[in-house]
Amino acid sequence: MEVEEAVRRMGLAKTFRDRHWLRAVKVTDNVVPTAPPGWLEELLGALLRVEEPTYPMCYGFAAALRRLAAAPGRVEEVRRLAAAGLVWGEVRYRPAEVAEWLAAGQPEEHLMAVFEDAEASDELAACLLQETALRYDAGAAEAFARRLREAGHPLAALPLRRTAVELGQGPSDFAAPEGIAVGATEIEWPEAPVALGAHAGWEAEARLFRLERAVAEEEFGAALLRGLGLPSTASGLTGVQRAGAGDVWRTLFSGARMSMRGAYGRLASWRSLAALSGVQGKEFECLWLCYTSDWHLRVHAGMDAGIAALRPDRRTVAVLAATNSD
Repeated sequence: MEVEEAVRRMGLAKTFRDRHWLRAVKVTDNVVPTAPPGWLEELLGALLRVEEPTYPMCYGFAAALRRLAAAPGRVEEVRRLAAAGLVWGEVRYRPAEVAEWLAAGQPEEHLMAVFEDAEASDELAACLLQETALRYDAGAAEAFARRLREAGHPLAALPLRRTAVELGQGPSDFAAPEGIAVGATEIEWPEAPVALGAHAGWEAEARLFRLERAVAEEEFGAALLRGLGLPSTASGLTGVQRAGAGDVWRTLFSGARMSMRGAYGRLASWRSLAALSGVQGKEFECLWLCYTSDWHLRVHAGMDAGIAALRPDRRTVAVLAATNSD
């Protein structure tokens, strides 16, 4: 199909109520997925010249941009077109999503080249730096990271390579002992909203308790969780597993990246982990449990989280439970 014809068909309908709606969106569904990079780039340029884009055009623009992001060597073209698209119409993507597309589809050297002269105001580049760090060692981009820190960018404090926690070092999950019930008093937790940040918009609870005495590792288990009387632990508690800090971080990150993508999902996951452990850097000194229960309809493992942290004082327990299941 010629690019001009594709643009014409996308303009046949404005909303799904129009009788040519299916013809308008089928261009994206049937042609874009198999189109070569050159055709995609030409299509995107042609769409940008349309002064009043229809919904099918905006839909097609985002789909074509994502396909182009997977074509090696097209990083600069995608960055330019993505920025223009955000000004052009109501496209359904954000810089963080485009960064994830690029990081998933481009070779390491093409990604690293972006940071040589990127400005701190370049949001897509800031997100791409974190997406790159999640996959490779991005230490060579320290100069760009420094520019981000000087500008006060929220992503600037994140490391340029995966940490021991992100790599999963430390003990991994295995069946936890039943433990014992211990009296507990709920206490205020000003950082609860931060703990919930990795699951923003989910049905969730975050609570903090002070145990009547310090407990040993073998006492921290399902019985103690049930005794807290929380909706997520009071009944039907199953699958209680001892976990490492890496397991917990991955649980947080799997929820965060659903809505925030990798860059800001990484930031929210680290903040949530720090809130749960009491202070950043104490992750390996906590004892961790991951659990499930019947407080919600469990649909998909990646859409639910149950986490309990016994902090280094062995008397403070932080609990986070979240579900995005229907």
